[in-house]
Amino acid sequence: MTEVQSVAPVFFAHGAPTLALEDTAASRFLKSFAAGEPRPEGIVILSAHWETDGLKLSAPGPLRTYHDFRGFPAPLYEIEYPAFAAEDHVDEVACLLEAAGQDVELDSDWGLDHGAWVPLSLAFPEADIPVTALSLPRGSTAESVFALGRTLAPLKEKGYLIIGSGSTTHNLREIHPQGSQPPQWATGFDQWLDAGLRSGSIDYFRDLENAPDFRTNHPTEEHLLPLFFPFGAGGPQAKPELLHRSYEYGTISMSYFRFAE
Repeated sequence: MTEVQSVAPVFFAHGAPTLALEDTAASRFLKSFAAGEPRPEGIVILSAHWETDGLKLSAPGPLRTYHDFRGFPAPLYEIEYPAFAAEDHVDEVACLLEAAGQDVELDSDWGLDHGAWVPLSLAFPEADIPVTALSLPRGSTAESVFALGRTLAPLKEKGYLIIGSGSTTHNLREIHPQGSQPPQWATGFDQWLDAGLRSGSIDYFRDLENAPDFRTNHPTEEHLLPLFFPFGAGGPQAKPELLHRSYEYGTISMSYFRFAE
């Protein structure tokens, strides 16, 4: 019997939906990701694009590929990522959350939005690893998402890959031509963020409004919050490792972190 390996939680930038089609530094990184990692027994992913009233989990069964965008090239809408949620995996996630006092509702409709299936289709193209999607409750904070990660941290010892999917900078009103140099307000925010992750303390992020150029980078904060999910799941001794960083369309930071003890 093969021994189950512990799997370090990660944060994936998902960028624009066209990441699934384009050859960029970020898409190449994602395509190479699995080669250097233990094969997960399962995946738990929290995407910025599944915001709900209350906390939801994908129900067991096939997960639809949700093309939650408009105005993109036709081939993008033809991509299917036939992932499935395994009943025993969903039960494990739900039991941990409920034991921590969370009210959890199973959802059989949503499936995987592009924040989930785009990076997964590049990193795990065979779609043969069970996936459980976790929603981002409206009104979440860095602290509350961090706490969700801490609650699910035991899963990494069972071989589950815990993923937060979002973006460390995300202002769609400030999109520049592909290949543009990133502005200081974006690179400076990433530097501030890196320092906070290295501190190991969620207290660093308690007042996001006072972060440098916060509202320039995040007119709304839902794309940043998933970062704190793997940060929490990594555990108190986890150190952030920046696996890759590039910028797309000038201002979208494609940052990828691993949180390993």
